[in-house]
Parts: sequence; structure tokens; C-alpha cells
Amino acid sequence: MKKALISTIETRESGYRVAQVEDLNNIFEVANDLFWVDCADDVIADQFWYDPNTQKIEPMPISIPTILQNRKRALNLLEETEWAIEPIFADSNISNPYLTNQQEFIDYQNIVKVYVNNPQEGNLDWPTMPEPIWQKK
Repeated sequence: MKKALISTIETRESGYRVAQVEDLNNIFEVANDLFWVDCADDVIADQFWYDPNTQKIEPMPISIPTILQNRKRALNLLEETEWAIEPIFADSNISNPYLTNQQEFIDYQNIVKVYVNNPQEGNLDWPTMPEPIWQKK
């Protein structure tokens, strides 16, 4: 059994935030807007909330990303890798060091562009962003 620190000034759902979770021997004095309650060992701060009506700790509901959220994420991922598809970085005559795996970034961006052009709701299977590989001339 553990203790959850509840913050009454930070509302969640129709209750309060679980701000911290500690072992019984690690609890400490808190201000008036905070209090400790017993909780299960699997409770995680900010992933659960305290319902004052039932005096129980409940898991936060899982939110499903909207079409707009997924499109925004895709646009951000494209922006983060835009530099890598510039021809100058892969040209060993211009850049030293030069990017040796530019095609991986181009392929990555092509996959992400599908989510920009045809955004979908839900948890998507996002591709893994490549790590740049540099070679000195």
C-alpha cells in the first residue's frame, strides 16, 4: 500500500489531481490544500485522479487523439526533419561532413505526409524518425 498526495487546487475530471505517490515511510507534512490518502501500488501521479464523492482514486480516462491533433503532430514531425532533405546536406562536394542517409529522411517524410494529407483519428502507427549519419570527406 502506498500514499497518494492529492492537490485540491488542481482539478481533474470531477475531482483532484494525484500530484505524487510515495511509500508509507516517505510521506511528509503538506500545506492545507494538499492531503494524503491510501492508494494501490500501481497508482501513478498524473495518470490517476481523486474523486471526493467516492473518496477513491480512479485512472484518468484514455483520450483518443483527434484528426486535428494527429495532423498537427504530423506537421511538427515534417518540420523537425525538413533540414535533412535539403540537397546541400547530402552533397559531399559542399558539406563536410555530409549526410549519408538522406534517403531515409525522404522516406520518413513521405510516410508522415500521408497523415498530413489524410489525417485520421486515433492512435496511429507513427514511423520512427531516422538518426542522421554523417560522414567526413
